[in-house]
Amino acid sequence: MTTVTSAWTVPGFRLFWSAGALSRLGAEVGEIALPALTLITLGATAMEASWVRTALVAPFLVVTLWFGVIVDRHPRRPLMILADWVRGVILAAVCVLALTNTLTIPVAVGAAFAIGTMTVLYQLADFSFLPQFVPEDALIDANSKITATESAIETAGSGVGGLIVQAVTAPIAIAVNAVGYLASALLIGRLRIDEPAPETTPDQVAIESAPIAPAPETADEPAAKSSAIAEARDGLKSLIRHPILRALAAEASLWNFGHEILMLALAVHVLAGLPAGPLIFGVVVTCGGIGALVGSLLSPRLTARFGYGRSLLVSLVLGNTAPLIGMVIVAFFPAVLIPGLAVAFLLSGLGSGVADSQSTSIRQLALPGELRGRVNAGYRLVSWGALSIGAILGGTLITFIGPVGSAVSGAALMALATVPVAPSPVRGIRAINEVVPDRTDTQDT
Repeated sequence: MTTVTSAWTVPGFRLFWSAGALSRLGAEVGEIALPALTLITLGATAMEASWVRTALVAPFLVVTLWFGVIVDRHPRRPLMILADWVRGVILAAVCVLALTNTLTIPVAVGAAFAIGTMTVLYQLADFSFLPQFVPEDALIDANSKITATESAIETAGSGVGGLIVQAVTAPIAIAVNAVGYLASALLIGRLRIDEPAPETTPDQVAIESAPIAPAPETADEPAAKSSAIAEARDGLKSLIRHPILRALAAEASLWNFGHEILMLALAVHVLAGLPAGPLIFGVVVTCGGIGALVGSLLSPRLTARFGYGRSLLVSLVLGNTAPLIGMVIVAFFPAVLIPGLAVAFLLSGLGSGVADSQSTSIRQLALPGELRGRVNAGYRLVSWGALSIGAILGGTLITFIGPVGSAVSGAALMALATVPVAPSPVRGIRAINEVVPDRTDTQDT
């Protein structure tokens, strides 16, 4: 049995949770508002709209590793506040420019890149900040509550964004996005948590002492503080050498890669090919969000009953395999497209909701605090970088084999994502403290 404590009892968590909820709600509205702004308000072509979207996600490939170093070298709370303020102010400026008919595509591209850059900084700092004030026995519940909230917002947020765009135009929806970020900054600013500046260690000091299957280490690194480039490289090396984190990163990358292909193909098949396409697509995506919400709420109970490893692995099998089964059924029996996809996404969301909060907790505690930023940066680089590759390959696959075949291919890649985790030490984890490194054995002698 694994002990799980309620995160609501942790001082400051409610403020942190509220800030994240407001930030995420604004972001979900923005997911609809930004493309609507470029396509409707600015009259952009599809290629110009793709430039804006690319600028928004490109920072995950460009600045992630270096921001990981920054997060390891500085207190995280001020970085989160800075990221929220910058995003809020930029979006407010975009709203004003749009309302005064002075917004242009190049300006929108630049604003999207700046917002994406600050999003990278916020997410890396957020990941490393939570374990600093939430104790280990409450971390799984904290991540579960955050995941459940994000799932609920994801379920409703896009619909709210579409309604706002439809009722009061895209610039006003952009303003709502800005308000969400600014409110988040104010709430995080109210947190009263002592956060000393993290000390940067030369490299992966704790990897070789991990209780589960420690990886070999080369011991000829310099003792002095390394450069930013060296620290970024150490983050990737630490990720690759850690058997648990390596497996989770491989799973996330394969899943994101396949999911991007699947969703692009379904969008073409459903939105463009069916009379009630938008409604059908919305129902399917909502089912996935409902499943993720239920799964994230069940995650602490399943973890307490069965332990981390078994519940994580079973939930991955369910969440990663359900889309493939659903797509195969739909491919052979097109008449059941709506119920088939709805059930598949519901089950996939259920498994993902359980697994996400568990894997996040493991990733947060498998390394000492001074390494979390740069190792998580490496994790985000490979997992989020797969989205860009999946989008490019998805368009090519649809052109040559059609949307249904492409959707089956993407779902198959998602099913394969469980393979790196199944033989890894993850399956043997019973309690969260088994992945926490023993700091007494990590000092250089």
